[in-house]
Amino acid sequence: MPDDSRARLIAHLCQAGLSTVRANAVLDDYTHGLAEKQRAVDFDWYEDDAPGAYMARDHLTDLIDPKVAS
Repeated sequence: MPDDSRARLIAHLCQAGLSTVRANAVLDDYTHGLAEKQRAVDFDWYEDDAPGAYMARDHLTDLIDPKVAS
């Protein structure tokens, strides 16, 4: 059994009947949506107490789904 969580989830989705390509696409779509929801969170209330909260949030969110500069 694969030892990282993404590989385990892909293996599980494949066992449920998805192709590896489709399982990867489903997971990529889900993580992209999750990252976009996190980017949309308004941290104005937090920024006053912790300068740099936006930068930390964006950095951590980019670990989930890197935002491509346009």
